[in-house]
Amino acid sequence: MKRVFLLLMLITTQLLLVSCGSSGGDTFEGGRLHKIAGGQVQVAELTGTFKQMGRQYGLLLGPQVRQFYKEVVEDFLILEKGWKYEDIKSSALQGYTEFPQIFKDYLDGTAETNGLGQEKTCIMAGIVPLIYETGCSSLSAWGDYTPDRSVVVGRNLDLPASNFGRFAKYFNVVVFNPMGFPASVANIDMIGGLFYQTAINSKGLFLELQNGQLSDGNFAMERQNSNNALLESLFRNTTSAETDQWFKSTLAQGGIIMNASFPDHASIYEWATFGVARRDGNGLISATNDFIDPSWGSKVPYIASASQEGDTYTYTRRTNLLNLGEQNKGVITPQKMMQIFDTTIPQGGATYPGGPEGRTIYSVVAHPGQLKIWLKVREFSGWNEIDLKPYFH
Repeated sequence: MKRVFLLLMLITTQLLLVSCGSSGGDTFEGGRLHKIAGGQVQVAELTGTFKQMGRQYGLLLGPQVRQFYKEVVEDFLILEKGWKYEDIKSSALQGYTEFPQIFKDYLDGTAETNGLGQEKTCIMAGIVPLIYETGCSSLSAWGDYTPDRSVVVGRNLDLPASNFGRFAKYFNVVVFNPMGFPASVANIDMIGGLFYQTAINSKGLFLELQNGQLSDGNFAMERQNSNNALLESLFRNTTSAETDQWFKSTLAQGGIIMNASFPDHASIYEWATFGVARRDGNGLISATNDFIDPSWGSKVPYIASASQEGDTYTYTRRTNLLNLGEQNKGVITPQKMMQIFDTTIPQGGATYPGGPEGRTIYSVVAHPGQLKIWLKVREFSGWNEIDLKPYFH
């Protein structure tokens, strides 16, 4: 009788776990999955060690990770693009070796519960750079430009988008609440991914990345992967002084432009393989894809002008954003910033209008002081408000 009871308990437990995973269930080992706006946006709220958070994520989103793997790796990269699985695997495993230990622990935990195993989990962790190259735009406003003088920031993630529409539904927000670290972090990523582009921590530091290789095409392979370093830094840096010191003491692996927005001000770090320059605005600051700080002098081979920017529109996007900022001086709320980032390049904005050049993948507006973000995944969703305070522990 005792054996029958124990067997029934075991079967019940397994059924509960399977049900939780297959339905995108609510909780597992302290992690929670939240659906916002009827499921258009999913927020994974994770808590514990990085290994424990990986296990939580793997089970809660396992069915979706497996479906995305089939669509992006098997159907797209291998069948359509003709890539060889061994080459994809080799790139992914090399990427795994470059992760800091905390992220290796996270992926190890994810592989235990997501149904893909270690090898395919590593592939999904680095799937974004296998598919896309980034462009991007940002605008931060504060002081005299916002009604309450607090920072409101917007950003576009711009990528070659001809094959993107089918994958738009696979973006999610992952909130990490790690034990032993001073800050929690919310990262916007594709399901199953571990690739930093846009994130905010619980201390109100909003950090987003833009490609700077037009001005610095060098690549220092021996250095730590910059995306990994940036994501890890958000768990540790809690003030603008710490963030500033971090950029001054860390060299980039490749040319990058960083928007660091805090509750009361914002800075742009033109982060090169050979140094860093910080730009500070007087209430309004924008960045696209070239270094423009005058201190670079002859070190920078490319600073865009209206006549020579080519199809990147880096000069036009930055100029348009600054113009829209000036036109709306004093009234830039999150809602106004959403309107600014809904304005296309032909309309005088920074967002790609779609069609053959349609490369704006998602847009984010953030109010760092309130720990709120608004996410719009183009070709999939409208603007969705996400109040992160309940998910930050």
